[in-house]
Amino acid sequence: MIDITAQVIENRETTAGYRLLTLEFDKIFNVHAGQFAMLRAHDAYEPLLRRALAIYDAPSPERLSFLYQVLGKGTQALAQVAEGGSVDALLPLGNCWPLPDEMTEPIGAEQTAAVSMDDDPVAVVAAGGIGSASLLMLGKMLRTSEIKTHIFFGAASEQAAIGCGLDDFYELGLPLTVSTDDGSLGEPGLITVPLERFLGDYAGRNIMVYACGPWPMMARTAQLAAKSKAKCLVSLEAPMACGIGICVGCVFAVKDSEPLGYGTYKRVCTDGTIFPAEEVNWEINAMAH
Repeated sequence: MIDITAQVIENRETTAGYRLLTLEFDKIFNVHAGQFAMLRAHDAYEPLLRRALAIYDAPSPERLSFLYQVLGKGTQALAQVAEGGSVDALLPLGNCWPLPDEMTEPIGAEQTAAVSMDDDPVAVVAAGGIGSASLLMLGKMLRTSEIKTHIFFGAASEQAAIGCGLDDFYELGLPLTVSTDDGSLGEPGLITVPLERFLGDYAGRNIMVYACGPWPMMARTAQLAAKSKAKCLVSLEAPMACGIGICVGCVFAVKDSEPLGYGTYKRVCTDGTIFPAEEVNWEINAMAH
């Protein structure tokens, strides 16, 4: 983890409300799919705290890209940084997506552990909205590893899908199912509907589901995976003030037989952001989301 100031190479609008930020660093980072960074516009007076953004891509050894939706003051300030400007970055943070033939629970960037498999694994990638930002590098990793993969990409509308990087996912050349809430592109409705059909067809197979998106979408994905006896990992998003576990602002409830207490919560930033879906207490966390 390094605290560093990077130069903005590109900060373009992909579609209304969404931007792609590319930063150049004076050193090379060993980043992995699923990790994130804490970013802040260098010259901004507000907000004081940084914004957590998933590392979207690594176009070169010295450059990293971040796909983000402009919502609050932090991302609004980032959106104002022009080419040649500066961004303060704390990175790389968090654990990473494992391949299907590695541990069934998320592993650290330097860890690997093989498990026995009865048949060839099938990877299912479920992206909901800007949750796609955590999944593009995973898609590239699965393609390079020649693992059979199907991507499910959901967004509110065609415009939102484009803003969330749909064209980059098409370029992966992997089977891709698209849905939009308003029916403007792909199948109308929630992405979990075609996902349920797919998992039903593959029930009992060696499936690894990777999901990132809105909490209700991930909760439903976890439910469908459990029904089909598929392994499922989710990348959680929560408000973060520090990104290094000090502020305890990003805690979420995990399943535990004991009454809710200190041991029944984990921090998204340092314990994740990637967790086995069955570990998450979806019912309790739904109250906060």
